[in-house]
Amino acid sequence: MTFSILTRCLVLLFAALLLAAPAAAETQPAEIPQGPASLESLVGESLSYDIAFLWFDRLAKGRLSFSAAEEPNTYRAVLEARTLGVAAWLTRDQVQRYVSLMELTPEGRLRPLVYESHVIKKKKKKRIDRVKKYTFDYEGQEIGYQQFRKGKLAKEKTFPLPDDKDVQYILTAFFNFRIGVYGPVEAGGRYVIPTMRRQEVSEIVIEMLRPELWRDHRFFPRGGLLGQVTVDPEVFDTGGGSVFVWFDAKGRPARGIVENIIGLGDVRGKLRR
Repeated sequence: MTFSILTRCLVLLFAALLLAAPAAAETQPAEIPQGPASLESLVGESLSYDIAFLWFDRLAKGRLSFSAAEEPNTYRAVLEARTLGVAAWLTRDQVQRYVSLMELTPEGRLRPLVYESHVIKKKKKKRIDRVKKYTFDYEGQEIGYQQFRKGKLAKEKTFPLPDDKDVQYILTAFFNFRIGVYGPVEAGGRYVIPTMRRQEVSEIVIEMLRPELWRDHRFFPRGGLLGQVTVDPEVFDTGGGSVFVWFDAKGRPARGIVENIIGLGDVRGKLRR
């Protein structure tokens, strides 16, 4: 259960860390002006982070990559988190992987085509992969859901695709955020992004805090820009339901905290140098 909670909050932490701004002037550390990143500039990007909580400085690691897919105007994002050391032994080398295949629409935004979540762990000498897969049918206005266990289809169903909102899964939503679909990222900005939680519509709220509203976090150095990301506390088993992400003077998402994780306290992520 503890690792399940940890990996869910890692997803939130890494998604928040996707809010990377372009390089900012060194002479303006408190204001990081952002023009939207171009999609092509993100192709080939790979970010690596160390994860810590309680007295563990490097309990887990994570990596996020963005690449061009096989068909024109399609892209693939992969987010992976895995435990290290004793934690890996306790969790049977469990790996959590999320893969989103998406396409660029004529309107200049990304929309998901296939979204998969994988939970991989050792059982005796084998590695067992539990997969949940969502396939988006925009013409038929439905989402197909499949669940696989040990390589076999265990469950399958469809449900309606909401037609009143531009609902997206979390990886697609945050890459859209980066390319400016929801507007420029700046201090004082507030952004509401509709997303899916299982079969229900949920929201992610992102607020880029003005300097006078910063909390006294020793984890975040002075300067840079601090953003707060809020989700439904039930989604990630958080007490406060918030993530704070700090951008350094170069506009990189360098540090993040998921607050008040039940049973874990604060979970911290740091960009690997």
